[in-house]
Amino acid sequence: MPEQDPPDVVAHHLVANEGNPARFFLKNSQLTIPTEPYSSGTPETTTAEVSSFDAVIEQASVEDGGLNVSSFGGVHLPATEWERVGLSRHQEHDAVDPHDPFTDMNRRLEVWASREDNLFEASDDDYRFDHLEPLPDDSPLLTEWNDQIDDEPDRPPVPIEYPTLTLYVTHGENAETDARGFDRIQVGTIVRIEPLDDLSEWPSEPDYEKRELDISLPSRHPSIDFGELDPLIWSDDILEAVFTINRHAKRLDIEADDAYQANAGAEARAYSIQKKALYSVKTIAIHRLVKQEPDKVNVTLHDLGETTMFCFDFGEFSFHQPREAVVDDLFDTVGLDPSELEPQSIDFEPSTNTDDLPKTLPEALATLKQVGLNANSHLDSTSVEDYNFGYHVSTTFDALK
Repeated sequence: MPEQDPPDVVAHHLVANEGNPARFFLKNSQLTIPTEPYSSGTPETTTAEVSSFDAVIEQASVEDGGLNVSSFGGVHLPATEWERVGLSRHQEHDAVDPHDPFTDMNRRLEVWASREDNLFEASDDDYRFDHLEPLPDDSPLLTEWNDQIDDEPDRPPVPIEYPTLTLYVTHGENAETDARGFDRIQVGTIVRIEPLDDLSEWPSEPDYEKRELDISLPSRHPSIDFGELDPLIWSDDILEAVFTINRHAKRLDIEADDAYQANAGAEARAYSIQKKALYSVKTIAIHRLVKQEPDKVNVTLHDLGETTMFCFDFGEFSFHQPREAVVDDLFDTVGLDPSELEPQSIDFEPSTNTDDLPKTLPEALATLKQVGLNANSHLDSTSVEDYNFGYHVSTTFDALK
């Protein structure tokens, strides 16, 4: 078992040696090591026998008028030390992608020590100052003490606790974005700090080439390879189904806005995801219908006031599409140059009424699924988490009756 110093001496060495290397001795020679990255919930850990490790104290300070001592990510271990003590294990796991732009592969620990519990539990009769005797008069633990109350002692009247070491575990691929603190693990307790003159290896940031981050916004429309599309036979059943999901997409757009205004963020996001999926099915269906009988479809350009959209007329039913949703191969198939179309001003008020539709939404989805148009496969996410209360809202259409 390593020799222990009084906790105030340990805290003093931490804050008085900022920018310098030091050797950290651990309570009971034990270090808790995560054996896997964070995914959801607290990662699995193991206990290793580690009496000490060397690191550079890059940041440390006395906080809250002298009540607390902290080093937020400021204890920086060299690569070989990180490897030697085993803290690299979770980062070497198959579920970690070190080249991902959002994967943090640092080799840093945090430190926290407090005297607040001891202070609140003590009465005036319990105050003593012998724990401060080993400290120099210019120790930050003394100079930062804040005399907030007139009859408060001018020095810390109770000892600080031994500083604890905390590790933020590296996130694995597909980890839940809201970790809620489960990625934070206490790995050990410091019982002595020995300042060092130098290190054989100084810490540095891990050298992983990160993939270039794509900051472009995702397309609002599905990616379509027109040559690979299967033609879709024009039938009342299919056209009625496309008409039905189009109307429900408009309804979901309104419901998403209403939910957002009501501060129901998860529901608003779920409605928006479903709306986008239905519009994607509509867009693919239009391309397949056109490919089946390109000579029969009539394409016009409508000026709707704030925007212009192409109108695809299939007889009894017609559907609008924005220019960016339509691939050039479709226009080539119908023998049309879209730039030559003159916009036609029309009065158009899209309806969100679903009471007079020829099919219910489940019936329409089932009809389209039979011809390879499954709305669930176009969902950006199958559920949405409410960040305030932690519940999930399903976005799939399977539960519809």
